[in-house]
Amino acid sequence: MSRLSAVKPAYWISGVLLAIAVVVPLLVSTYARDEPRLWGFPFFYWYQFLWVFLSAILVSICYKLVITEERKRRAAQGLGDPDKAGTAKEGDQ
Repeated sequence: MSRLSAVKPAYWISGVLLAIAVVVPLLVSTYARDEPRLWGFPFFYWYQFLWVFLSAILVSICYKLVITEERKRRAAQGLGDPDKAGTAKEGDQ
């Protein structure tokens, strides 16, 4: 069995969302124009500023997906909750 089959869909989805957040704002053809204007600002400025918020939303979605998948993986291995890593389990002393 290859290691590739062990990659969960949450990681693939997160990778695609992060790639979108990075690549799309870099595509010059998407913003190389002056119109439409929003409150007098050229398209370039408000479009790039819009991607600041969209990227923050996409990164937060990726974070939630990866953390949820990590908690499932740790629970399946019996490692406990990663948020409570500093606390000792019953019987550990």
